[in-house]
Amino acid sequence: MDITLDKSSNTEASISIKLTEADYSEKVDKKIKQYAKQADIKGFRKGKVPAGVVRRMYGTSILVDEVNHLLSHAVEDYIRDNKLQIIGQPLPNVENNANIDWETQKEFEFSYSIGLVNDITYSTDLTIDTYSINVGEEQLNETIENLLKNGGEQTSPEVAEETDKVTGDLAIEGEEEAVHVMVDIAELATKTGKEIFIGAKAEDTITFDIRKAYRSNEKVATFLNREEEEVKEIKGDVTLTVKSISRIEEAEMNQAFFDKILGPDKVTSEEEFRAEVAKVMGENYDQQVENYTARQIQDQLVEKAEMELPETFLKRWLVETQEGLTAEKVEEDFENYKKEFKWMLLADKIAADNEIRVEDADVKKRAGDMFKAQFGAMGGGVDNEQLEEMLKGIVDNYLKENNGQNYMNIYNQVRFDQIIKLATEKATLNEQDVTFEEFTKAVSEA
Repeated sequence: MDITLDKSSNTEASISIKLTEADYSEKVDKKIKQYAKQADIKGFRKGKVPAGVVRRMYGTSILVDEVNHLLSHAVEDYIRDNKLQIIGQPLPNVENNANIDWETQKEFEFSYSIGLVNDITYSTDLTIDTYSINVGEEQLNETIENLLKNGGEQTSPEVAEETDKVTGDLAIEGEEEAVHVMVDIAELATKTGKEIFIGAKAEDTITFDIRKAYRSNEKVATFLNREEEEVKEIKGDVTLTVKSISRIEEAEMNQAFFDKILGPDKVTSEEEFRAEVAKVMGENYDQQVENYTARQIQDQLVEKAEMELPETFLKRWLVETQEGLTAEKVEEDFENYKKEFKWMLLADKIAADNEIRVEDADVKKRAGDMFKAQFGAMGGGVDNEQLEEMLKGIVDNYLKENNGQNYMNIYNQVRFDQIIKLATEKATLNEQDVTFEEFTKAVSEA
């Protein structure tokens, strides 16, 4: 076997492999003998099929399999042994590999394109704007007012009002079956649209223009619970036969309301309730600020990093490995792809330079915290031993699902946080005290 590397640039190269009969013949012969022992061919006793018969019937396919297996390992070994830093996976050059006569050829030559990554330099000398959000009295009052509006009991009034939801069967021209839908009157696009539904009762039929009620494909798709592509041709009047009306009555500021929102006996007075809601709001704001700060750090790290990407190779690699992705779409979005590739390489570099390690226990703890938060959101706890054991089983199953992709997703989240923590400690942070509205404005303008 003869393997050579041909570099067309600092970042683009091809690996050429020449195989002689000696490289593969022993493996092919061994595989043919194995087939002969297992083959069940008419006219021969099982396990007694002559190797020559197997070679005539299956020799070519066995040869192809063994050569491909040999090539795969040869390329991997060459990259590892020569310490080539590549991005993506090697791509077979079909035009060079296509004209092969597997029936008669004894010697073969194949080539694979690879994308190389050379030196990566980066700086952690960052200056980041970060924020401390004050929970103002007006914001607190508005939040509590919304909690009261949405925290009461659900009722089924006879006549619809503007804040109600109407469910029923929707008839669309050209479709044989009606669609069961829910109309949130308050979310309709026009005042006229709202007025059509106000006063509706069960078994009423209401005809309305779906495009005036929901003014985008996205909203029409959400309303009908379909994909956007499916609703593009749905236009004009549709007819809803009302089946029921639902209303959330405004809650009263009492112990039942406190318990429903915060959990049993968490607070016992309006003053304590306001303080706890303000605390939760502050924690939510802190998380939003933390996420925004992390994004800024990631963006600045990528912006300051210096590396040369094999752009031609990457464009081809994306098209050939991502289902449904066209060359035109790759070209259109390539700047975003470049940022993703740069971050991937940069994260590996920073982690290696700073000996950042993610252990299995770290992954399981993060997944456990994720499910604990879900249990907490449902008003449950995970303090007792039985529930902790149940949680362990849920985490183990989750991390094994999707062929291990869930595990890698959590792994990358943990490593991301460790890298951001390291960069944050080295960065200059300009912290500002702001209201939530000021923070939202700053984020939108960034």
